[in-house]
Amino acid sequence: MSVMTGLVAGVAALERGIASQEARERVLVARGWRDDFLGQALHEQYEPRTDALGVGSFVALQDGAHGGVVRLRAGAAVGAYGRLMLGEQTDLYDTLDPDEGFRMIGRWRISLVTDVLADMFVNAPAWNHIHIVADTAHGPNWYIRNDNNSGVDNWEDSGVAIDNGWHVHELSATSGRAEHLLDGALINVSTTKIPTVPMTPDMRCLARAAAARYIDMDWWTVRPQNL
Repeated sequence: MSVMTGLVAGVAALERGIASQEARERVLVARGWRDDFLGQALHEQYEPRTDALGVGSFVALQDGAHGGVVRLRAGAAVGAYGRLMLGEQTDLYDTLDPDEGFRMIGRWRISLVTDVLADMFVNAPAWNHIHIVADTAHGPNWYIRNDNNSGVDNWEDSGVAIDNGWHVHELSATSGRAEHLLDGALINVSTTKIPTVPMTPDMRCLARAAAARYIDMDWWTVRPQNL
């Protein structure tokens, strides 16, 4: 083997090693991941999404009690939305596999509780998802909405009315069970149609009527159940 051939082979091996390590680290991003939105530009790990209605839905940083708040704004048109996703939907962070168990926690508020859909959720391609959701088209309370690729959502009613105050919401999931904790108190449980595939964190505000709505998020964190 010539010196040049050996050098090329060595560089190729090094590149493969780096790529392997990067892939491993990407999966670990969600382990103990947290964002306080402390006045900085949105990190490249996010994929902000807005509607195609041309009504100015956007993601913006606002001043907040803890130094930074992300606002997901839905413009004044039916179906307008603002959405913030950790990476791409197809990234499928392994730590969000409900078989392993995860906790997604965020402190947020809804601007108004009429004509709005607001949710913090995990999703994957096809019809695998688990939502903590306030959807006034469905009812006045907090729900767990979920499916495991059946194509028909399961809705669990917490019996707790939505409001526009600041609350800490937690979506806790393990194999066969999803829970919604509101300010530390368990208010809802689903044991039906719980997905068992890796999923990706997501947050959304959608206008159910031609009136602007938004969610303010103070902080957001995802971690496995054992952390």
